[in-house]
Amino acid sequence: MTRIRVQRPGIAFLLSQLGGQSSKRWTERLVPLGLEPREVMLFRFVALAEGRSQREVAQAIGLPASRIVGLVDRLEQRGWIERRRSGDDRRTHALHVTASGQALLERLATLSTEHENELTAGLGPAERATLADLLGRIAATQGLAMGVHPGFADARAHPGHDEDLDQTRT
Repeated sequence: MTRIRVQRPGIAFLLSQLGGQSSKRWTERLVPLGLEPREVMLFRFVALAEGRSQREVAQAIGLPASRIVGLVDRLEQRGWIERRRSGDDRRTHALHVTASGQALLERLATLSTEHENELTAGLGPAERATLADLLGRIAATQGLAMGVHPGFADARAHPGHDEDLDQTRT
C-alpha cells in the first residue's frame, strides 16, 4: 500500500464510511416515529406506485414477497397503508397510502431533507447537485436500483422464487 493511500483513504472507503454514518443516523431519526428503514423503503414504493400488489412491490425493492408481508402488516396496523382487492384479480390485494399515511410521508420528507442537509453540511447547493449527479451515475454503473438500499434487498427475490407466498395476501 502506498504512503499516499495510507494517509488519504480512497473513494471506496470514503463512500463506505459515509454510507455507514448515513445509515446509522437515518435509523436514529426513524426511532421516534417507530419505523425502521425497510418499512420506510416499502412505504415509499407504495406511495410512488399506489395500486401495485405486494408481489410487485417486493420485486421492485428486491425482497421476497413473503418477507414484505410482515412489513405491510405493521404499516397497515398503524393506519398508514391499506390493502384493497384488486379490480383485475380478486386473489390479490393492491396497496394504497391512507390519509394518515400521507401525513407520515410529509414528515418523512422533512426528516429526509434534514438528514441530507446534516450529511452534506460542508457543501454548497451547486456542490450538492454535482455530488448527487456523480453518485447517481456511479450507482447506475454498479447496476443499483434507484431508491433501493442494497443492504435491504435480497438477491433471491425474483419471480417464481416465493412459492410459500400466501396468495390471498398479495
